[in-house]
Amino acid sequence: MMMFPYLKLGPRDGVMLISVFIMLILTLVFKWSVWEFLASVVAVIIAFLAGNMKPNEKKVLSFLKK
Repeated sequence: MMMFPYLKLGPRDGVMLISVFIMLILTLVFKWSVWEFLASVVAVIIAFLAGNMKPNEKKVLSFLKK
């Protein structure tokens, strides 16, 4: 049973949310500043987006065959 069916979150989104919570816990435990927390969250989001930018090999190969 899904509580919010309109969100459509997948397993990759869950991993990103868990990593943000880990950054929040590290911020509280090690008393990081707000800027350090924001920098770490931005780094996680950039890494997440970079992982989605992988090229589709089927399209690349079909382009080379033409």
